Amino acid sequence: MITTLGNDVKKTLFQKSMVLGISIIFCSLTMMPALSAAPLTEYPLPPPQHASMIVEESMFRRMSVRNYTTEPVTDQDLSTVLWAAYGLRADGNRTVPGMNEVFASIIYVLKEDAVYTYNPWNHSLVFYKEGDYRHIVGWQYNAPIQLGLVWDKNISSNQNYAAAELGEIGQNINFMADALNLGTVATGERPSPLENLGLPSNQIGLIIIPLGHPVKPYNFVNFPFWVSFLPRIQKSDMNLTTVLEKRQEKTSWENTTLSKQEQTQLVWSSYGYSNYYDKSDSDRNPVKRHRTVPSAHEYYPLLIYLVNKTGVYRYIPNTYNPLYGLLRDIWFLPVMTGLLKVTDGDKRSDVAQASESFVASAPIIIISVLDVKQTKKPYDDVSGEDFRWLWYYEAGASAHNVLLEATAWNLSGTIVQPTNLSALQSLLRLNEGQVPLILVPVGK
Repeated sequence: MITTLGNDVKKTLFQKSMVLGISIIFCSLTMMPALSAAPLTEYPLPPPQHASMIVEESMFRRMSVRNYTTEPVTDQDLSTVLWAAYGLRADGNRTVPGMNEVFASIIYVLKEDAVYTYNPWNHSLVFYKEGDYRHIVGWQYNAPIQLGLVWDKNISSNQNYAAAELGEIGQNINFMADALNLGTVATGERPSPLENLGLPSNQIGLIIIPLGHPVKPYNFVNFPFWVSFLPRIQKSDMNLTTVLEKRQEKTSWENTTLSKQEQTQLVWSSYGYSNYYDKSDSDRNPVKRHRTVPSAHEYYPLLIYLVNKTGVYRYIPNTYNPLYGLLRDIWFLPVMTGLLKVTDGDKRSDVAQASESFVASAPIIIISVLDVKQTKKPYDDVSGEDFRWLWYYEAGASAHNVLLEATAWNLSGTIVQPTNLSALQSLLRLNEGQVPLILVPVGK
């Protein structure tokens, strides 16, 4: 009887196993298309490429590109741009210094199939949302990739300094894209089209950067036409990838004086004109001699000051700047640049009292100042406090350039925020509408 019961149980189990097996096979076959269509949660990116372009060459070639072909951006190129923008270096540090080493940015990557966020720690794309949002978010300029630069309020409560960090990121995107013969342009709009992505409440979209192959390829002529008592800008021997890897922030320096060439290189990198004349003939980019940083609507409202042991100086990128909008198509106009002395004597300790004590030991201090009246035009007024973050983006880009150029000349610096605006305004002889934004002390 026991034997008979055992046989019945075996028979029943065999029949159930057959039914279960057939059901599993059937479900596998019917569900396979759905499973294969489901997106992965994280996509590893290939290792970034090494960019051999010299850092000054990147600054000479910096330009805003607004027309792109439909040719896709390869994963290899995207990987390289994202690493330069916000990736981790071999020593574990970021490719940008952030603000006070606070990193409050998120990069959204909009591709044809979906929206992703960039994960610097794994160098990967993390799936966020399915669908093609490129033309919704990047409505100004169509491109194969749209990069959304987003501020995380949970990490930093200061929108201006968060925007300055985005300025650092934007410069690295621009330089690396150029090194790969890709094009970019920084765009901003309030309210941001990035809100169409359904961002979490703690995330605020500020900048959108299209990325693609330019319709009009880069075409430059080396024509510095430098008319100045300052030495002509020279190229270093350090390429872009090495500069990003080697950049170090320091708060103490040797008691030495930087050469006139070194000081000129640094202040030029902050806001100067390119040695190159642009012959790409882009109908949406009429400027022929570009600047080292971008600016909204070609306003360029920053004033750059240089402080060393001999005095305080204002940097003049070009003496005919007020006429530049009328003369920009006349390519043979010279770059008439120089330093205008504001006051004599060593004022570095005064700058330190209005910022950080260690600043006093730096051989040179570069200060960016916003001239608010230059942001108010008849056709577009962006002078209000609610737009101040936009100019911090530009100041962050300028300061980051100084750190990259310092690295290329075997120097080092750091980014410092002012703590006493009125004291700095008095020292630099500014009026109420001229606001100090960021300081960059540099030395050996």
